Amino acid sequence: MIVNASPLIFLTRIGGLVWLCDLCTRPVDVPRGVIGEVAAGQDGQSIIDVIAAEGRVRQVEDMAVPAVIAAWDLGLGETQVLANCLGQSGAVAVLDDAAARQCARSLGIPIVGTLGIVLAAKRMGWIAAARPLVERLLSDGLYLSPSLVIEALAEVGE
Repeated sequence: MIVNASPLIFLTRIGGLVWLCDLCTRPVDVPRGVIGEVAAGQDGQSIIDVIAAEGRVRQVEDMAVPAVIAAWDLGLGETQVLANCLGQSGAVAVLDDAAARQCARSLGIPIVGTLGIVLAAKRMGWIAAARPLVERLLSDGLYLSPSLVIEALAEVGE
């Protein structure tokens, strides 16, 4: 998995970086451009410290951006996640941004977002309930449509 800033930030805030890592058989990759975006944020240094302490997360170099991705005019992090995914067979993009997810779909790149990681943690039995975490994510600023939240929580029996 190659992860963008938003999922890194939100998952770290709820203690969920470990779930992302546990779902992977390989290290979780974070492009340098994403690290820069995280570091520039409000609680950036504490998030960078958590990432650094997690041995299954590694920083990877930014890549030259193919024109097919550049044409979408996405942010640096999203662009680097997608460029890195194109360079790795079987890579999954961890993205929350709607336009970036749409770009990934158009390129055939598998995607998952913060909500998907929380739901996976619930399905795996790593957390007792997803609803309190989803409510926390929403209060912290993650945008999810109300209908998506209802549908997603119903999928895990909540």
